[in-house]
Amino acid sequence: MEDVQSLPSGPLPSFMIGDFQLETSELFNEFMTELGVNWVTRNIANNLYPVQKISQDEDEISLITETPIRSTDTKFKLNIPWEETTADGRVTETISTLEGNILRKVQVPDPSTGYHSTQEDREFSEDGETMKMTLTISGKPAVTCIRVYKRLPANI
Repeated sequence: MEDVQSLPSGPLPSFMIGDFQLETSELFNEFMTELGVNWVTRNIANNLYPVQKISQDEDEISLITETPIRSTDTKFKLNIPWEETTADGRVTETISTLEGNILRKVQVPDPSTGYHSTQEDREFSEDGETMKMTLTISGKPAVTCIRVYKRLPANI
């Protein structure tokens, strides 16, 4: 792990900054099905092992999810709502908070769309080597998805 003093300062603790590769995934297909993601897209997504890149520039956080097929890039500030287009195509009002070792994003679409509200919790181990992302849909605990990511070595 990098020297803590060489990491950027700002709203996120240093152990949350870095690149994380997906290792395991539970109930991702069920989660996507509940969101209305079509079979072809689900089949592709279930076979990808994305890298999540978390960085910050002063108080702006960047969250990039990279796959060989599609990448997303979201920039936001903690505790300030913004409009986000999610990977599954929902337009939501999103707010992110930092609660201990959890970076939380709550995504709420306009009620008229009929889309579900979702929550992404990125929980980091004390040593920063593991990030457990829990994906939940309001009122649908049976499709809670858990995806575990491991830190990739820093580029030197």
